[in-house]
Amino acid sequence: MIKLTEKQWGKIYKLIAQEFPPSYLLIRDVQRRELGFTSRRHSYYDIDNYRWTEEICLDFYNDTKETWFRLKYL
Repeated sequence: MIKLTEKQWGKIYKLIAQEFPPSYLLIRDVQRRELGFTSRRHSYYDIDNYRWTEEICLDFYNDTKETWFRLKYL
């Protein structure tokens, strides 16, 4: 699993959207099959800053595709 901020995910999302058809990011089954991961939003209360924080979690199902993603986008 990779955790990203909204800003980080926004940049990566734009790069993926330029390279792949829209269905790769909009349909979870296609996203999992073609890109090797699914994305989800996770919210938690940050006690140190006294506010809710939201992050994007990418759950990978394929080790090879996770390595490819890390090399290409991170």
